[in-house]
Amino acid sequence: MVRFARCNALLSLALDASGKGCRYVAKGASDDDVVKEMSEHLTAVHQVDAGIMKANILASTKTNNG
Repeated sequence: MVRFARCNALLSLALDASGKGCRYVAKGASDDDVVKEMSEHLTAVHQVDAGIMKANILASTKTNNG
């Protein structure tokens, strides 16, 4: 079972490094793993203070049973 969150679910108009809509997906075995990975992405790529986004990341985190 994998937990995941999509960047474009958090920042719908965010662009990736190439100028296209960001399609980044943070994955992990737990919510904490997903929050850590997505926080690193938001900070590095979008210069967003991930500390204020934790609740949003958790709210958009889903489970893939496949």
